[in-house]
Amino acid sequence: MDPKENTAVAEIPSYFICPISMQIMRDPITVCTSITYDRESMEKWIYSCGKNTCPATMQVMPNYNMTPNYTLRRLIQGWCLANSSKGVQPIPTPKPPIDSNQVNKLLQDFESCSPFQLINGLKKLRSLADESEANRRCIAVCGGDSALISVIEMNTVEMESGCYQCPMACDEALGILYKLPMADETAETLSRSKTLKPISWILKKGSCNGRFYSAMLLKTVSSSGQKILQQLVVNADDDLIEGLLQLLTEEVCLQATTSSLEILMAICSPSRKNRIKAIEAGAIYILIELLPESQRMNCEKMLCLLDILCECAEGRATTIDHAMGIASISKKIFRVSQVATEKAIRILWSLCKFSPTPRLLNEMVQIGAVYKLCVLLQLECTSKTKQKAREMLRAHGKYWTISPCVPSYSLGIYGQY
Repeated sequence: MDPKENTAVAEIPSYFICPISMQIMRDPITVCTSITYDRESMEKWIYSCGKNTCPATMQVMPNYNMTPNYTLRRLIQGWCLANSSKGVQPIPTPKPPIDSNQVNKLLQDFESCSPFQLINGLKKLRSLADESEANRRCIAVCGGDSALISVIEMNTVEMESGCYQCPMACDEALGILYKLPMADETAETLSRSKTLKPISWILKKGSCNGRFYSAMLLKTVSSSGQKILQQLVVNADDDLIEGLLQLLTEEVCLQATTSSLEILMAICSPSRKNRIKAIEAGAIYILIELLPESQRMNCEKMLCLLDILCECAEGRATTIDHAMGIASISKKIFRVSQVATEKAIRILWSLCKFSPTPRLLNEMVQIGAVYKLCVLLQLECTSKTKQKAREMLRAHGKYWTISPCVPSYSLGIYGQY
């Protein structure tokens, strides 16, 4: 039984409970305000939530020193042992946080060691990073991010021939790097062409783990700031875009799919050149074929990316030419969320305004998209979305009303708009 669920079998003394998580403390520590918390909860409060106050007193903390409370830890462990007959399991003694000397020793060994020793050293570093937020911050402060980037660059030689010097080392380095706190300097380095190229290549042709870690890492980079994003947009190459689309097609996992969509939106939105690259790599065909079975969150992102790609003529032409294009987009109106409806309407508006081919107009009637436009005007939605629906009906209403596919009871509706 998990000690966090001990309340079901025994009454836990109140001073064993962490004021942040309201669960029994596994590793009690005392901060500078003399209040005791669980180490993991306090690290999340400070580093993940960005707080600088004591949760109980709301005093600003002059430092983030955490002193282990050994007396309380022994009391908690003794209580668990005394209540073992009631199903309470003992809490193991936590490992102490690493210090900079341990990290520096590991990082120095990376510079001059065999591939086998390098992989073992990276595995040790990864094990330490997995233990706690404090360990991850210590690794970052000691320059772990720079050392890991060097490992990736040095071990992705002869990329064009499809070879790594040490593929497992790259996977391990990426697996650590994406978990570390991302400093602006690190994000800027990762967005430069020299470093981005090997990561893009791994994203396209690397192992499953390496590609997943690369996507998670680039997602963090793309949200690190406008200046860094602009650099990433400029340096985005074919391998990066093709690798992201490949992850979408293979649907490795939900996280990888979400990250790929967010990176593609970030690099395509401000750059027509990247939009063209994505379209030529088959982005629109992939998105249209994934849309019918996509989950809500990713469906919204897919429609958002389609909207971005349809800002250029090549994207609109490809969407109209796809046999499922208009049907897949129209099907999401009213069925997913208000955001998805607004994005779908915006895409149809873009197609009707700039590429109103007879095929498009006929297909919109046949699949019921025109009828949905009329229904939309009678429902609650944003004024911009209603305005786009009105514009489509005004521009093409006469053409649609003569179609035999339009229900007779709807003929009067078009004239109102």
